Amino acid sequence: MTGDRLRTDRRQHGSGRRADLGSTLARGLVAGAAGVAAMTLAEKVEQSLTGRPNSYVPAHTLRRILGLPPRPDRERVGMNWAMHWGQGIALGPLRMLMAERGMRGSVASFLFLNLRLLNDQALENATSAGAPPWTWPRDEQRIDLLHKAIYAFVTGYVADGMAQSPDRTRQHGRGGDADDREAAGEGILRRTALSKGRTAADQGARSAPRKTRAEANRAYGVRVDVPGRAGVPVLVIAQDELDAELLAAEAAGSDAHAEVFRELDRDEIREHGLDLRDRGSVRSLATLRL
Repeated sequence: MTGDRLRTDRRQHGSGRRADLGSTLARGLVAGAAGVAAMTLAEKVEQSLTGRPNSYVPAHTLRRILGLPPRPDRERVGMNWAMHWGQGIALGPLRMLMAERGMRGSVASFLFLNLRLLNDQALENATSAGAPPWTWPRDEQRIDLLHKAIYAFVTGYVADGMAQSPDRTRQHGRGGDADDREAAGEGILRRTALSKGRTAADQGARSAPRKTRAEANRAYGVRVDVPGRAGVPVLVIAQDELDAELLAAEAAGSDAHAEVFRELDRDEIREHGLDLRDRGSVRSLATLRL
């Protein structure tokens, strides 16, 4: 029975992860489409003011990727739009993934802008459809950078707004009690509240002798993501991995996300001077060699 239940839990966990990835992909495509729409509108406004003609570099790039013969630009309008919209929409899931991993706001959108520029220039120069940007006239450089920035920041704004908190979507797939598994889908505040209201069995464990509690606890290395800073390493004394993540996130604040990356061995516990009897101890380190 235990083996069957474990296999069932694993299948459910795998299905949940696939569903999460599918949801991230779908929402990312929507964010990318919103970014392309905003960029296209800005381009049309700019062209009406400057008189700049349409660029067919996207069509030339796609034609060379597909190995199609040359044709006049007026016959490549559909291909031009397909490449123009396709690139922006296809990159949207990457920005959504950034948002769901805690990389949000203007800094994340600036990094995404560089990714979009790298994507364009890599394809255009690899196919010889375009020239390196430093060879362009300066006004063209500024215009291209402006439009790509509009795309990146609008995509980022939509992605950040649609992103689900890692704490709401994370399914641990462990054999803990049902309350903890349900709380994993309701955010860090709900999970923290449940962690304070343990079951009677858990409370009995707390009242056990100190030696027994020490034997039941473990030391974990945990990465904590907080707004403006990701991957802060901490050491946590806890009963299990889920308990360690709850304690670390609670200590870091309501917007924090914590994830265990491994358990410490006895030598490392001694090296860092940890006391396994002190459940709930959270120690932040500037550099963690784990």
